[in-house]
Amino acid sequence: MERVVDYLAGYGYPALFVLVFAESAGVPVPGETALLTAGFLCSPEGGECLRIRAVVPVTFTAAVLGDNLGYWLGRRLARPRLSRGRGLWLLTPERLAWVEMYFRRYGALTVAVARFITGLRVIAGPAAGAAGMAWGRFLVANAVGAAAWVVVGVMAGYWSGHAWGHLHHQLGPVAWAFVALAVAIVLAWELAGRRRVRRGESGM
Repeated sequence: MERVVDYLAGYGYPALFVLVFAESAGVPVPGETALLTAGFLCSPEGGECLRIRAVVPVTFTAAVLGDNLGYWLGRRLARPRLSRGRGLWLLTPERLAWVEMYFRRYGALTVAVARFITGLRVIAGPAAGAAGMAWGRFLVANAVGAAAWVVVGVMAGYWSGHAWGHLHHQLGPVAWAFVALAVAIVLAWELAGRRRVRRGESGM
């Protein structure tokens, strides 16, 4: 984290853009750490090296563009390979049908929530592209998730002061709790829909 602080303090907004863009595109670099660091460097404790009014649009743009690059790489490279019967990473042609079904039903929620999960954030874009998720749905979900992630991350880094490093370690459990809540809501909605269908069939 100290290296990221020095890096952003020295190179500013271009370095922030590159880190967030690269992570969003599928490269395992510390994009979330860069976001929190940028928020901290906007604060008086961080020396006010950066400005929030610039950090927010820079990171939002980098996140959206990076995710879209990852999506198109998955769509143009991974999907044709899987369609030809060849595996890629953990995906196999046999699993592709299940992944396609999953993204048809839960793709938008997954893309939005993945922005808050380290690791999942890196693969969400390529996975959505490989699964054939409609680009319009992906773009909207991606933009919503990116906006929330940027605002929360920047303000968390800004207000945490010297405790921002400790906060970074706490984001994982908090994010997983958020995911669990989101999954519970989706499952409850799904069960309610099935019950309505069954009641309609029984009443016919």
